[in-house]
Amino acid sequence: MSADRPRLRAIDRAASLTLVLEWALGLRVLAADVVQWLTERKGKLCLFPDADIYWHLARTIRQGEPFEVVLWGDLPHFALRTPGYPLFLALCQAVCGESPLAVRLVQAVIGAASVWLVFRLTRTLAAADRGLAGPWSTPLVAAALAAIDPYYVGTAALLLSEAVFIPLIVLSLWGLAVLWGPPSSSRPVATVAWAATVGAASGAAVLVRPSWALCVPALLLAWVAFSGRGHRLRAVRGALIVALAAAVVMAPWWVRNARVFGKFVPTALWMGASLYDGLNPHATGASDMEFVNEPDIWPLGEEAQDAELRRRAVAFARANPGRTAQLAGIKLLRYWSPWPNAETLRSPWVAVAWAMWTLPLYVLWAAGAWDRRRDARALVLLAGPLLYFCGLHMIFAGSMRYRIPGAVPALGLAAIGLRSLIERGTRRAAAEA
Repeated sequence: MSADRPRLRAIDRAASLTLVLEWALGLRVLAADVVQWLTERKGKLCLFPDADIYWHLARTIRQGEPFEVVLWGDLPHFALRTPGYPLFLALCQAVCGESPLAVRLVQAVIGAASVWLVFRLTRTLAAADRGLAGPWSTPLVAAALAAIDPYYVGTAALLLSEAVFIPLIVLSLWGLAVLWGPPSSSRPVATVAWAATVGAASGAAVLVRPSWALCVPALLLAWVAFSGRGHRLRAVRGALIVALAAAVVMAPWWVRNARVFGKFVPTALWMGASLYDGLNPHATGASDMEFVNEPDIWPLGEEAQDAELRRRAVAFARANPGRTAQLAGIKLLRYWSPWPNAETLRSPWVAVAWAMWTLPLYVLWAAGAWDRRRDARALVLLAGPLLYFCGLHMIFAGSMRYRIPGAVPALGLAAIGLRSLIERGTRRAAAEA
């Protein structure tokens, strides 16, 4: 009978994981239906205006038209957005027609699949952890948190790039966790395959959200730096394969931009506007793109506008270091806000409801980080993206929305923190008994 216990335990955990994934899918389908109902009542495509641009670009891809957005009457923008998310929408449109609800449901399935990716990522980094209770292992708790996280559930229902971006970065982090593991855990062929997967997912993630571009080399450098002498050469080789695979995925976009602009444009020509959004005389820490309608800005061509706004942002920061630091603090608070920053969601009851989820999560993150304080691999891969986006949006506009992509892999750290707190409580109770 005792010999069957590991097998029975594995069956219980598999059944629990299936239940978690069912809940993940069900909640996201429900969110998709609710958001669709709300948008239809308002006569809009989605709750955020960016969705209109993505939807238009998807249509241009599907119909073979130039990948461009015409703004301010007659000014075409050829690299306002990268093509990752519009390409996904174009595929959905080709299969399901121009149905926003169909896209939301596809994203619900992808969101549920990414819950499984959170499970795999946490399992790779916390394989030695003991279970919490019954079949509830640390990875399974991480998956359960990802399944019910209200921010992540809602994200899957919106026609925004996060719906595709988050699964891509979690996949790349899982692959990097495998590569960063013990050398004996994989054969050379498997190592190359994993490195190529990480690179392809990373390149695709950058094409979906260019803000990921700096995190990829940062993660690779951390892998090399913390690998130790005996494993550093292996890490360098793996990092080179990752970089090559990412470049292969992004190369078609680079070639297209070279043809359009006559120069190398790695992602999009919107960084100047995004930077000025966060650093300008009227900046408040929140996003307000009204400045692009000013008469000395909107008539400029796409490249000239990007360069001018970038120049103005840098000039503002140099001339106003005190205000720049103050804005950075405001953006920091907005990023870590326990509730949504939107004015329409600021009633006391809404704030309390969101804080009841977010504040305990902060405690679990802190406990998990302390538990893994000597484990560079877990800290970098689980907490790194969350801190990366924090630093990035202390420069650009700040909002808790930008925290969501980094918060999803960090749910693995929260599960580790929960296990750690339970074990401490158990030891304390045993000592007092």
